[in-house]
Amino acid sequence: MDAEGFLPATKLLSKDGYMEQQRSRPKGAAVLTGLEVVGEVLLLQILFLLFSLPLVTVLPAAVALQRAFRQVILEDKPGATRRFSREFAWAWSRVGLPGALAVILAAAAVFSILFWLSTPGLLGTVALCIIVPLCGVAAAIHLALLAAAMETDPSTTRRNLWDASLKIVLTKPLPLGACVLALATWGILALRVPTLIPLGSGLVPALLAWLLIRKRVSARTGLSG
Repeated sequence: MDAEGFLPATKLLSKDGYMEQQRSRPKGAAVLTGLEVVGEVLLLQILFLLFSLPLVTVLPAAVALQRAFRQVILEDKPGATRRFSREFAWAWSRVGLPGALAVILAAAAVFSILFWLSTPGLLGTVALCIIVPLCGVAAAIHLALLAAAMETDPSTTRRNLWDASLKIVLTKPLPLGACVLALATWGILALRVPTLIPLGSGLVPALLAWLLIRKRVSARTGLSG
């Protein structure tokens, strides 16, 4: 009688334990998946820093990060290092020379801003009112280029890539302006906390550019937008 009475309880405990185990498995898998994604994102950032060391390669490295981010993170394809290297070669053939010029112009812009900030009077104020908006336009073009590179095919030519970037600038001025403000805010924060630079110098523009075309990329990759 006692044995018969305890048997259902034993089965119930066994069933409850099994159900608890089944519930815990998806959580554990989600945690492991999240850690794997974080690791791949950090690997892409490290690759961006390594490929950017010559400085003149910053723009191709940023484009490679953007395209590799779509493949590795959004489409869950393996081989982050191999894909980044391949996309860097793709980007170099299309934005290599403009990227080198962009680095020179960026250095000149930083020097000019620092110079006019230290110059008192109306002349310095007028100069800053001209230089800062131009820097904003350059940042908008940079983000538009990254967004265009993220959704273009490997067969896209240099001219088609820049045409796609211009189309984003003309069709998404308000979202693009918001992304520029977010990028500027991050830049000011990074200047106050320099340790943020190696962690987000490539990822922050990449995420902002992805937000510009998130719905289109989600539709192409089959992900919910």
